[in-house]
Amino acid sequence: MAYFVRIGAIPTNRYGVGSRGYHIFRRGKAVTVRWGPVEVRPGRKFRWRGKTEKRFVHSSEQAARDWYVREINRRIKRERYSRLPTGTKIVDVFQ
Repeated sequence: MAYFVRIGAIPTNRYGVGSRGYHIFRRGKAVTVRWGPVEVRPGRKFRWRGKTEKRFVHSSEQAARDWYVREINRRIKRERYSRLPTGTKIVDVFQ
């Protein structure tokens, strides 16, 4: 499971700044992605402030693995998200 955040200058936002989260994980042939605004809490804690989820089902597990790796690389390189350290999650507001 990979969690990403992008906080700070986001020129496409209305006011030019924001805090976005992104989560991607794979189960068998399905890859699920979640994204949305996040709230940053003291102590490097992140909470979803709303989220959208989409599931992509592939023809094989290998195709799903390949797509998962490409999507992670796209988040880091093109979208400029920062990957959260292992064990750090973006939690739901009610947790």
